[in-house]
Amino acid sequence: MRLPGRAFWLGIPLLLLALGGLYVALSLRFDAPNDFWAQKGELERVLVSEAEGDSLYEAFELTMISSAGYEVRGYLRVPRAAGSWPALVVIGGVRTGKMAAELVTPPQPYVILGLDYPWDGPTQPSWWEFAIRVLAVRRAMLLTPSAIFLAIDYLESRDDVEESEIVLAGASFGAQLAVVAGALDGRPSTVISIYGGGDYAQLLRGSLQVEQPWLRGMLADAGAWLVAPLEPLDYVQYVSPRPLIMINGRLDDRIPVHSVEALYEAAHEPKQLIWLEEGHISSRDEALLGRVLQAAVEALALDVP
Repeated sequence: MRLPGRAFWLGIPLLLLALGGLYVALSLRFDAPNDFWAQKGELERVLVSEAEGDSLYEAFELTMISSAGYEVRGYLRVPRAAGSWPALVVIGGVRTGKMAAELVTPPQPYVILGLDYPWDGPTQPSWWEFAIRVLAVRRAMLLTPSAIFLAIDYLESRDDVEESEIVLAGASFGAQLAVVAGALDGRPSTVISIYGGGDYAQLLRGSLQVEQPWLRGMLADAGAWLVAPLEPLDYVQYVSPRPLIMINGRLDDRIPVHSVEALYEAAHEPKQLIWLEEGHISSRDEALLGRVLQAAVEALALDVP
């Protein structure tokens, strides 16, 4: 019996490498913006458990289940007074929905929904944990606009929500995702970007904690390529004719000013850019987060030029 030749054995790893490359390419394939709607699914059911409210608001923990097979967790605050109220959807850091919803105190009653990302992994992964989960992280990010659509479906199903006054606000990385979702979904009456910007490569260069400039630049470019379907510069113009409100900190050392200005310039009227004398927003600094979120809801009362 003749044994396979050397070329055969050398071809096996090349075939495996090619199959691996094909798998990665198929995993990264995403047809934006159509796939954001295609993967949303329908609101199948909502699990509700009562939480501790206050004198003005009832509170509930939610799990919204999509027919597409994913779940979105959130924290809901509902005015105790009877009526039909405007709604505010807030999305910020990983598993910060409850904190964001509780820190917001609008000058008038709102139904407030703080959303979590559709992500069950570590809150603050190390670099190697992130590396081995990079495709899962990307998947969660691409799913987030769809999860926001699903959350708006839920709010519209409530009798105490005024459907024509649903405001969408995103903070930090959630700012970019809120711009994408708000541009694609015409239901939000106003979109608020809190400490966000445009051009992911520049945003990542500013936020990555890597000392070597060459490595930081390489990682930033790779990251921007992975999340290219979510680039807010490609969507922000479609928020119009609804108002876009941008809130940023002059002392922020993470978000480049030109990234903020690029997003603002790409947006169409009506729009407003509000600068605060604050540093970078962080879920670890609840006092700063509270001040920034409060500025956001107070901006809703302003006339956008």
